[in-house]
Amino acid sequence: MNCQKDIQVGCLKPLKGNLMSKNQNVKKAMETAGKLFGDKIPETGASPVFAQASFAHVYGEIWSREGLDLKTRSLITVAALVAMDKPKELAIHLKGALNVGWTKEELTEVILHLSYYAGFPTGIEGAKVLEEVCAGSD
Repeated sequence: MNCQKDIQVGCLKPLKGNLMSKNQNVKKAMETAGKLFGDKIPETGASPVFAQASFAHVYGEIWSREGLDLKTRSLITVAALVAMDKPKELAIHLKGALNVGWTKEELTEVILHLSYYAGFPTGIEGAKVLEEVCAGSD
């Protein structure tokens, strides 16, 4: 394993020095979310307090980190949501995945592949969500 000496928890670099100011974080979050979802940030159903607390952190710090591009992060998120059987969030992130360049065919392959690891009922539900998202975008 190749971990640097300044790393405190496993192979994760400490985040404290990398934290942006709140305003920078919100701006970066809006830019990142805009690339995924366009001008309208999707409604997640989270309470306003929870949504505010998580949005800037998730999109401003996690999604915008160096090391993986936005398209790759999008596919990872889709895969995780399929495997966890989270259809509402999956629909949001499938739209984002399509917006950043994944095709319906590629996403279908990801869901099929995951079916062997997360279970066919979960994969079938993921495929249904993909069909609904694609039908709604026509």
